[in-house]
Amino acid sequence: LPFACERIVSDGREDSELCPWPLEGPLDLVVPELFQEEVSEPIRVSSDDVQRHTTQWIRDSLPLALLTSKRDERILLGVRETLEQAQVFRLIGLLSHLLYWLALGINRPLNQQSLTETGLSVLFTSVHEIWSGFEKENRDSPVGVSLVLPTLLLTVKHGIERCFEAQYPSMMAVKEGRQQVVERINTLTMRLFDPDCTFARFGKLDGTGQAISLMKRLDIYMASTLGFTKAKRLCGLAHRSTPLVRAALGAVDVGATWAGGAAGCSDYRTRAMLVHSDVWGAPPAASVAPPPKSEGQQILLRAALSRLASAPPVPGQIGRAQTTPGGQRPKRGESPCPSGVSARSSKRSGIAPGTATPRLPALPARTSSARGQRLEGSRPRSVAQGLMPGQLSAR
Repeated sequence: LPFACERIVSDGREDSELCPWPLEGPLDLVVPELFQEEVSEPIRVSSDDVQRHTTQWIRDSLPLALLTSKRDERILLGVRETLEQAQVFRLIGLLSHLLYWLALGINRPLNQQSLTETGLSVLFTSVHEIWSGFEKENRDSPVGVSLVLPTLLLTVKHGIERCFEAQYPSMMAVKEGRQQVVERINTLTMRLFDPDCTFARFGKLDGTGQAISLMKRLDIYMASTLGFTKAKRLCGLAHRSTPLVRAALGAVDVGATWAGGAAGCSDYRTRAMLVHSDVWGAPPAASVAPPPKSEGQQILLRAALSRLASAPPVPGQIGRAQTTPGGQRPKRGESPCPSGVSARSSKRSGIAPGTATPRLPALPARTSSARGQRLEGSRPRSVAQGLMPGQLSAR
């Protein structure tokens, strides 16, 4: 982005039009009758083929030095090592299968077997689990946010396109057919992992004159056509929950009835946060596949809790065990801070030095659970400040 949304007008003029990726709606792609026999067969590319072609592209064709201003060879080498992990190739294969059934599955004859709703939920859960692992490793690093994750998403998109080229060469040889597939690849990854298109851009390219001009045109188009003004999008971004949390909670669309269990959340505060998260520019929760059932929901919940456990301590957070500078828990009546700091803070707080620090009552289990959901479901006020989805900014 924003270059991926630009389309050259086909009548030979130099004018171009903008086509933003749709937030909702089916991804069905009905191909001409000439290609229907070819696309009636699902993706059959082997994992070894995916690994071989993706690794070759990363080493020989990926213009990594043109996507960042960093010239440290160690950083670039670390990025390439991340891109060549086995989970990347597995993610490419799973997303290729998922996209086939969502986009080209409509071209299969009625008497042929199609993927069931359970199968879609399994694919949906698996890709979320893999992506959350990469996001957990890189979300707290400036290089991870600005370079690793965007490059990873670009590599995954290229791998999916390569799978379709290998399986459906005739359809992909036609310019219109290839463009339709590429748009659905972008839309699928946006709805699954990146609803605000944070990782679908590179900072070095955003500063060019062409990118600035396209972004202004894109803002005008979204405000006039979709009603998503820049102020409203920023408001939605401030309350945005991560796609992992929305998938784990099985959130339903805004305006529908919220219920407990897999259909929503029982705590009214969590429901309110998710309602604010889904407005002004977020894809609906079920825009890709139906919400996962109990087993898939438990897998996504474990992935969300794993991300939450790796988050850095939040200043002033209630319920986190305090420790002394040596790493030991303080004894009853002992302050966790050095004596000098304790004396100064005691003067401001009105507590006599040496007295026991007042303890807050323990929170009920339900409130603690809700707080965990709120921490994982929160979105930063500004992505430019280095905060990532899943972190709660200190207020």
